Amino acid sequence: MRKLLNSFGFAPRTFIQLLFITVNAQLLYAFWDIRNTLPKDFPIAMGVTDAQAGRLYSMQGLVIILGTILLGWVGDRFSVRTIMVLTTLGVGAISLFISVLSPNLSFPILLACFFLMLLLSEVLFKPANFKAVRTSTSEEHQGAAFGFFEFGRGLLAFLVSLLWTALIAAGIGPRGIMLTGSAIVLVTALMVFWAAPKNTHVADDNTITTSTLEAIKGIWKVAGLPVVWVSGLNVFCVYGTFVAAGTYFARFLQAGYGSSALVAALFSTVVIGLRMLPLVSSVLVEKVFRSTSHFMRFMSAILVVLLLSIAVVLFTHPAAVTSFPRGQAPENIVSSGVMITLIVLMLMASGCCFMIRGVYYAPIGEFNVPAKQSSAAMSFAITLGYIPALLGPIVFGKLIVPSVKDESGTVVTEMLTPTSTLGAAFLGLAALSALAFVLSSTLIRLKTRQDRLEQAEASV
Repeated sequence: MRKLLNSFGFAPRTFIQLLFITVNAQLLYAFWDIRNTLPKDFPIAMGVTDAQAGRLYSMQGLVIILGTILLGWVGDRFSVRTIMVLTTLGVGAISLFISVLSPNLSFPILLACFFLMLLLSEVLFKPANFKAVRTSTSEEHQGAAFGFFEFGRGLLAFLVSLLWTALIAAGIGPRGIMLTGSAIVLVTALMVFWAAPKNTHVADDNTITTSTLEAIKGIWKVAGLPVVWVSGLNVFCVYGTFVAAGTYFARFLQAGYGSSALVAALFSTVVIGLRMLPLVSSVLVEKVFRSTSHFMRFMSAILVVLLLSIAVVLFTHPAAVTSFPRGQAPENIVSSGVMITLIVLMLMASGCCFMIRGVYYAPIGEFNVPAKQSSAAMSFAITLGYIPALLGPIVFGKLIVPSVKDESGTVVTEMLTPTSTLGAAFLGLAALSALAFVLSSTLIRLKTRQDRLEQAEASV
């Protein structure tokens, strides 16, 4: 075992540290990811509607868009371990606060809680976490470290979703699952305290920026590069479908056809398992397509067909009823054949989306963006690409028809969302994927033009 670890640049201790860092990186989101496995009951447990839940979930996009540029300097001031421990404790404390006091928290308080929780996890934690992964092995073995890291995160996300599904099957309510998620987050703080490097900062000594203004200037310089705009807009199109697949596909099955919480949880668990598909993407890009842009164009075309097929099924198979008492969905809402067809098509679309997501920032590196500008170029593309994380949950949440509640706020009648409305949503996603196809084709043309110019300059 020691020889195997050494071949990838690991010592036994550093590999165990990487293992703990990976566990912390994923389990930090144990509470946040409940929304995927319990798409209907999670908002109900917090006392909010689907539309309000969409606004809560949109905080992820807001903090990433604002914080990536404005708070990047924080890593220059504090050690990796300090940032990772404090942010993990902060996320755990906020999630525990929500779990204990829901559904008695006001919506503005919930909004502030989600903003702070996601600010800690998405903006402050992630750069420190990536630096901890980098320091686990030598420079020539970074691919192995990050490959293990991403695979481990996907596997852990799948296992946690299985845990939530098992708890649902055992009759545990959403409040119990929320408390369990909060406890998991807090426990991981102990792991990272031991595993994270103590005297290491996020930024390298030779790349530290002294101010936020410098970071903004770097972003401005790369704004004139066509590849950055095209790549960012391509990510925008794909990420819109990713938001829908990760959180709302299961919710649409419940909203349109009244599928049970257990069915939704099982579906979400399989979707989460598909997060490990980027490993396949890397192999296909390297061995088959020889180009990230060609791969993304091919997968975007398949995604368009799948999303259009889902829309057709929804348009042609409306629900047999419009409402029913909570938890008493009749069996004749839609045939089992239609439901199975929808589930298979949605899973295939999710898989395509995740495969594209694994490589959609790669064109920036393939276009030989100067090293001094690569970080700024990536930040710019991320800012463009993550806009659907802000807008998507708001749009999707408003599509779902709210249930009827009694005076105490308890749901008494579940209202189904017209399948024509859901079909229109998938038509919109198909349009985004078609635009991604066009943008990938544009990247191919830009790359061909760049190669010709470089060849011409080399021949002079």
